[in-house]
Amino acid sequence: MGFSALLMAGDAAPGVQPAGLGRVGGITLLERQVRMALKRGAGRGLVGAGALPDDFAARLAADPRCVRLQGPAALAGQLDDGDTRDLLLLAPGLLLDDRLLAVMVAAAAPSLLVFGGEAPAGAERLDSTAHWAGAALLPAAQVRRVAAGLGDWSLSGTLLRAAVEASASRLAVEDVPVYAPNRRRMAPMLWAIPEDDEARARATDSLFKAAQKGCLDWPARFLHPPVENAAVRLLLDTPVTPNIVTLISAMLGFAAIWLFASGQPMWGLVLALIVGPLDGIDGKLARVRQEFSRWGDLEHVLDKVLEYGWFLALADWLSESYGLSAWLAAGGIIIFALSEAASGEFFRRFTGRQLDDWGSFERRFRLIGGRRNTFFWTLLPFGIMGLWWTGFLVILAYAAITFAISHWRFCRAIGLYGQQVSDEVRRNFARSAYDFLPKSRTEAS
Repeated sequence: MGFSALLMAGDAAPGVQPAGLGRVGGITLLERQVRMALKRGAGRGLVGAGALPDDFAARLAADPRCVRLQGPAALAGQLDDGDTRDLLLLAPGLLLDDRLLAVMVAAAAPSLLVFGGEAPAGAERLDSTAHWAGAALLPAAQVRRVAAGLGDWSLSGTLLRAAVEASASRLAVEDVPVYAPNRRRMAPMLWAIPEDDEARARATDSLFKAAQKGCLDWPARFLHPPVENAAVRLLLDTPVTPNIVTLISAMLGFAAIWLFASGQPMWGLVLALIVGPLDGIDGKLARVRQEFSRWGDLEHVLDKVLEYGWFLALADWLSESYGLSAWLAAGGIIIFALSEAASGEFFRRFTGRQLDDWGSFERRFRLIGGRRNTFFWTLLPFGIMGLWWTGFLVILAYAAITFAISHWRFCRAIGLYGQQVSDEVRRNFARSAYDFLPKSRTEAS
């Protein structure tokens, strides 16, 4: 059936900036809401606002999914009584966590997002037990009736009262899991209605903290974040997009391939190490600024092309001294690394979880396991000493050990998952257990 999104700048006294036009994370809160709603599958973004920043107005006009409204009458004209789409309403000036938005989009209208316990500043009280958390999913026909009977542009409160009177279902913020699968960690919920520059600066800081991924290898966890955060802060208010950062990263990566192959391995290694934080900058900029594109997933393919290209280029250079052995070593590194990546991707598709984040062992092993970052940081001391071939062989051993351990954990984790979700799988494991091995708790039961 789909849904539309009603997003408003908010009312303000003359000369005072509406709440939705305050900037957080490089863009206005209103544009952030528009981007989030469209990313979550809104068929239309109905944007209620008077004057807008020129850049935002231009982007809004260029997107055929967005309709700019000048008042309740215009909203009523966009809806009809036969409209079967629900309408998502977000409070003006609200910074909302994407996980909370996902819960609302999946709900049945009419529904309200509420704080059932202690509420943060800015949340509107509904009754003695709950505060409104700034999001509602309403039947489009109900919104049309309210908008058609409203004399001025003050929809949010009227729609909220109508939803309460209609006994809308209440979805508690406290019931939404704080584990974020795409960031592989527990992450506090983002929720704020920042009303001044200081509050908006704090909200931007919260966005940076929320954008940080967990369960990383040691360079990405300890070395890259300060560089990534500093670069993203510099880029927030510029026209530089995540795709531009990805393009720069790709150019440096291909330059590294040429440097490795042409016998300048140290300069190639320097560029390869620079690509590491650049790979984090584009993703973090996208998450902070809510600026995603359909090309974003191709970045992971580019990462593999560059990584394997670096190994092949090094093999090409090293083959001048070590012949076929250099190509066999490069092939071994790539096969082990590709196999490990393929099994991890299969596990994600099969279980909905990252293998690296399946348990405490996997999370600790991810920190030191062989990946692009750890491979090339391992190569650095050998390169400094001029022992490139020795370093290459160490990476081959590193890749083999990583594959062996990750494959063991893959088999173990997928077996546990299968027994958790399927009685048949659980019975098969019990019937086929080896008598001389100790039984697991699952098999014993």
